[in-house]
Amino acid sequence: MKPSACVPAIALVVVFLPTFAHAQDYTTIIRSAVVNGRTIPDRAWKAGIEIRPEDYIQWLAAVRTSTGDTIEAASYLTELSHNDVTQQRLQTTPTIEYKGLPEGDYTLRIQAQLAPGSSAAPILLRFRVGRTLAIGDEQPQPAAAPDTTTSAGTSAFPIRLWIAVALASSIISLILATLLLQHRRRSRLTAQDFDRLQTELDHTKSRLAELEQLKQHQQQELEQVHHQLATYRHHAEQSNKHLAEQNRQLRQQVEQLRAAKERLEQLQKEKDELLSRLVHDIKNPLLVIEQLVQLLRQYDSNSSQMQQLLNDLAETTSRVLALSQQVSRLLALEGSDGLLFNIEAVNLTEILRSVIRRNAYLARRKGIEIIEELPENMVAECDPQRIEEAFDNVVSNAIKYSHANSIVLVRAKAGEASHTIEIEDHGVGMSTEDMQRLFERGMQGSAAPTAQEPSSGIGLWIVRRIIDRHNGTIKIRSTQGEGTLVTITLPATQSQMQPASDDSAPISRNQ
Repeated sequence: MKPSACVPAIALVVVFLPTFAHAQDYTTIIRSAVVNGRTIPDRAWKAGIEIRPEDYIQWLAAVRTSTGDTIEAASYLTELSHNDVTQQRLQTTPTIEYKGLPEGDYTLRIQAQLAPGSSAAPILLRFRVGRTLAIGDEQPQPAAAPDTTTSAGTSAFPIRLWIAVALASSIISLILATLLLQHRRRSRLTAQDFDRLQTELDHTKSRLAELEQLKQHQQQELEQVHHQLATYRHHAEQSNKHLAEQNRQLRQQVEQLRAAKERLEQLQKEKDELLSRLVHDIKNPLLVIEQLVQLLRQYDSNSSQMQQLLNDLAETTSRVLALSQQVSRLLALEGSDGLLFNIEAVNLTEILRSVIRRNAYLARRKGIEIIEELPENMVAECDPQRIEEAFDNVVSNAIKYSHANSIVLVRAKAGEASHTIEIEDHGVGMSTEDMQRLFERGMQGSAAPTAQEPSSGIGLWIVRRIIDRHNGTIKIRSTQGEGTLVTITLPATQSQMQPASDDSAPISRNQ
């Protein structure tokens, strides 16, 4: 074996000292010992073993009965002691192996376990780990010197080296020829010898010139190859950079197209849902028209009540027309988010009373009483149609989500800089989850209208946008099962009104 010169050898001295802890009929024995794959005779490992740290040693244990038979044990308990430290392990195989042990003296105790509660007499082995490999009577093997042999295949000399060797050989030949000529002059060479030396000198000079030309030619070819390689490398780097940039741009375009596609799909989905809800929401004023027509049949054509019903019928018909116009605008705008405003000074009290009167019939159908607490004059600069739509959405929602035979309170307070309008009901209220998504477009709450009235889910979204564009605020306080309070604040003047856009988004009366 040839251990590395820098690795300390592991000297291993093994002494065979079988001991018997108990008077038993079974004895643990060593059938064979192996060092580095080599089986060691019994006399050798019993005489003493010294191994190195890089060597490995194996013992094959067994059990011998009192009759001399050899059997295998169920398991083997080993205890390896070194410098007052004992390593114990239990294994089911009879092969005990160690490798990479630090230097020192070791004691190995092996005891075969035949069955639970039944053990053979143990065997005790001692060996040493040092710097040499010594087995029995064999001489220690010193650490071998590092193997400095080269590989069988020698690489060919470079062309330049061959040329240099040839040039050196030619120069040496030229020097030798010169020395011979000088020696001829001193020793009176014959003419024949002189001619021969002259011929050799000429041949050497010619060969030297050829080698010089060959060197120059090969040097030129080598420079050309280097130049071509540099050119190819530069072109390859430029091409790689160009391709990388194209790939990056393509990936960016793909991501943009994917995002645009997803946005278009989302807008299309929202538009379809909004259209379906608006069309469904038209049913509510149509229902009012139907009921008003039935009431007309019960009154005298000259009565004041008949005139009031006709006025309400006209207003409701106008609302249906407005809703249909909103649907048309939505189809034309394809999701546009603008609102047109016509600002003028209006009496908010009159608008609120008109909204209450228009929704009174629906309230009476459910036995709901609308109580109003309004000042006589509450003037503000706003778009009367948009503000009326906002108020109508809130009031109709209060009626929709109120229990039968309950109260809806509409009150207002006029101020110098702003006016406050409150609409309060005692209906089903809203959950915490609904309050978090209160002003989302198309939001459908967990609570349903108490009389199964239609709901588009965009009422509060439209109200919020109208109030925001009037520089106002809207706050909602609701408790599930107790009711909802909507507070709207509008400025008296619109000197800071936001500029209106060129289009108008669809507006729904009901949520």
